[in-house]
Amino acid sequence: MAEEQKEEVKIVLSKYDKKQLKWNIVKFIIWLILLALSRWYIQNHPAEKVSVFSWFDVLWQKVEVFFHNTFKGNWDILERKYSLEKYYKELLNMAEWNECLSTDQYNEISEVYEKLKAEDNGTLNEVLPWYIEKAYKFEAIVQNDNC
Repeated sequence: MAEEQKEEVKIVLSKYDKKQLKWNIVKFIIWLILLALSRWYIQNHPAEKVSVFSWFDVLWQKVEVFFHNTFKGNWDILERKYSLEKYYKELLNMAEWNECLSTDQYNEISEVYEKLKAEDNGTLNEVLPWYIEKAYKFEAIVQNDNC
C-alpha cells in the first residue's frame, strides 16, 4: 500500500450538456462582440458617454440621500442641493446656446455651479438660499435674447 494510486477523474458530459456548453460559448462570444461594439460607440460619441456615465452620478446621489434619510436626517437639504445642481447644469446648457451671453457671464454661472457641487453638506442650510437666488438671476440673464 506504499505506492499511491492515482485516480483519473473523467468529466463525462451527456449529449445535452455538450450541446448546452457549445451554445453557451457561442452566446459568450456574441456578448463579447456586442460589448466591444458598445465600448467603441461610447468612446466615439461624447454625448452618449455623458448620458451613460451620468447614470452613476444619479445612482450615487440617490444612495447618499437614502443614507442621510436613514441615519442623519438632513436628506431634504441634500435632495434640494442635487436638484439645484441639475438646474444649474440646465442653465449652463442654455447659456451655451445664447449668443448674447458674454464669456464672463458664462464663466460666472460655471463658477457658481462648481462651488455648489463642492459645497459641504454641513453648511448647505445656510448657503442654499443664496444659490437659489443666484440661479433665478442667472435664469433671467440666460433667457434674455435681446443683444
